[in-house]
Amino acid sequence: MPRIKLQPKQVELQELFDGHISTWLGMGGGRGAAKSAAADRIMIQRRLENPGTIGAILMRNYDQVKRYHIDPLLRDYPELNDQYHITEKKIVFPMPEGPPSELHFTYGESLEDIERRFRSASYFDVIIDQAEQFSEKEIREVKQAVRWKNTKRKTCKMALLFNMGGAGISFLSKKFHEHEYNQREQAEDFAFIHVRPWDNIEWSRQALFEDGFETEEEQDHQYYMVMTDAEREEYCASRSDYGHTLNSQDEVLRNRDWKGSWTALEGAYFGRVFDRDATVISDDKVALLLKPWLNRWMSQDWGKGHYCTTQWHARGVLSPKEAKEILGWNVSKPVKFCLTYREYIAGGAADSDEGAEREISESDIARQMVERTPKDERKQVGDFWMSPDAFEMSVRRAGQSEIAEIIGDVLSPEGLPRPQKADNSRVDGWSLMYNMLLATKRFHATQTKKVEPPNDEVWLIAANCPELIRSIPLLMRDPKNLDDVLKTDKQSAKLEQDCGDTARYGLKSKLKPAEKPKEEQRKDALQSRGDMTDKYLENLKFEQEWQRTHKPLTRPSRFSRGRAN
Repeated sequence: MPRIKLQPKQVELQELFDGHISTWLGMGGGRGAAKSAAADRIMIQRRLENPGTIGAILMRNYDQVKRYHIDPLLRDYPELNDQYHITEKKIVFPMPEGPPSELHFTYGESLEDIERRFRSASYFDVIIDQAEQFSEKEIREVKQAVRWKNTKRKTCKMALLFNMGGAGISFLSKKFHEHEYNQREQAEDFAFIHVRPWDNIEWSRQALFEDGFETEEEQDHQYYMVMTDAEREEYCASRSDYGHTLNSQDEVLRNRDWKGSWTALEGAYFGRVFDRDATVISDDKVALLLKPWLNRWMSQDWGKGHYCTTQWHARGVLSPKEAKEILGWNVSKPVKFCLTYREYIAGGAADSDEGAEREISESDIARQMVERTPKDERKQVGDFWMSPDAFEMSVRRAGQSEIAEIIGDVLSPEGLPRPQKADNSRVDGWSLMYNMLLATKRFHATQTKKVEPPNDEVWLIAANCPELIRSIPLLMRDPKNLDDVLKTDKQSAKLEQDCGDTARYGLKSKLKPAEKPKEEQRKDALQSRGDMTDKYLENLKFEQEWQRTHKPLTRPSRFSRGRAN
């Protein structure tokens, strides 16, 4: 059987599982604090110490649970490979006597998924990793499945592991920080462990080795027994690359990711309006909403060192009957909606800890966009709004062609539109997204109370856009301009910011363009010109400038251009 080794904060969590009266366990704070590793190790121990029981590790989607749990666990404990059932996504632990214990790896992309997987389930323990991505309804649904026959009270536990920020962080804050409970809950039901990156020795092992502590036992003793907490913080910040990266961020992000402070939640731009249950819809509902005649478009925040994120959007109107049948909303008027129904993530900095396909060219990205857009859908995509920098940057290896041109040359022959420069009005764009999310939250409230929301357009997001869903509640206000979202420097790749920018380009450019209509601008340009000749020349100049800045790229593919003899 595996040899389990735990760090001090992981030991604290194990003790809450094994002997504490609380059944709601929280472990949250900064990033990189070995929370996922704690889940793996404690779940193995619990299965071996409680023969014949079943435990589950839950994340938002399968990619996450595979990347953060299945792959690392089988790598760290290769002896478990033979016991891993790949089809059922579980590890079976044979017992000397009686039935085996099992560890299940599962996921739920929506409330419907959670209900389907947990409504009739029975688990001895459940650990929800990145619990900040789950809503209160989803978490409580899972908690009802934490039950086991013929077991003493307070034995079955659910642990919520989380970072500071996310769709469900307000619920986690109420229970583990503000200690707000309903009339049937008791304070003793909840226990919390605050963790930070410097609690995880793994970021500092190389530095400890360089300082002369050669064995893991020597390193552990020096780090956890000799150093104080303040000394560990300084050591991790100054002697590890990951610690230095987190500690060097803008103060708002440093407070969230490094300090793991509860006060960081106050800076979330969409914290008050993003309701995951209201905004995120299942694949079944997407299929009902996505009619063939809807107006569709794409948006992209191009990036090389940063991520290159692409999203697909559609816009339509629901009758009151459709709103009730599909979304459960009780309204008397039609509802205008915008639906973001697909995403594609590429690129990203090599030292980032987020998963994305790297070493990919502009043409590769464009080909992936084509492949991910079904053939019969391509003719319905009318616009492609792309970040302005893609029209200003060239690629030397492609003969100094603009990024937008390279991508357009691949898309156009396949029936997709060439890129147009997106509206980059930051404050207006974020405000539009905020108001649409607020409208969605208000319409969703009609499921349980009789209200008539204003006739505002709502924004719905498909469950198969996990990175956008994860990103929205992580976007932070810029303390220097509270109407804007904090933008980190170009050397720092933040997936949430790139996903947010992509959505902003798509919604702002399509729904509420900032500039005057073309003919109004033409009138303004000609107004100061006196005679007809001046007006004629000014009109030519205006038309040339408009074509240059507004029309999609129409240059022929570089592969079809004639060559000089």
